[in-house]
Amino acid sequence: MARLKAFRFIWRDAWFSISEGFDSILETSESGEISIQFLVNGAPYQLKLTDIEDKFIEDMKILKDWDKREYYNSDVLDGTMWSLHFTYDSTIIVARGMNGFPPNFLDYLNILHKKYNIPKAKLENEKSIKKHIKDTKIIENPNIDSWAMYF
Repeated sequence: MARLKAFRFIWRDAWFSISEGFDSILETSESGEISIQFLVNGAPYQLKLTDIEDKFIEDMKILKDWDKREYYNSDVLDGTMWSLHFTYDSTIIVARGMNGFPPNFLDYLNILHKKYNIPKAKLENEKSIKKHIKDTKIIENPNIDSWAMYF
């Protein structure tokens, strides 16, 4: 029985284009196979999780502090937007950002890249992300829910 119930991570530019960013969604086949289908820079990638679901959930616990938070940096124009909805067992994590990022955003990306071989998006710029993290304002939003994933 699958423990993962939802995974949606979208990161795109200010014009809502994912041609240089990420889109992803959890898929469960009728036979019980679990995978995340990614589009990175417009190219498809599949992360098969059937045999490593517990490991993936453990790695993604880094996201727990993001729940019910919005990350903004109003000093940036025409930047990027991202959103995350991750559900496993009875845990739901929902977050989003506009030109702002959680302090461990680069750690999250490194897990995707180094542990799971998901390619980097063209819009990823470590130096820029580090700067934006410093300037990010965090807004707690207890009313954020899955609708926030599709702004």
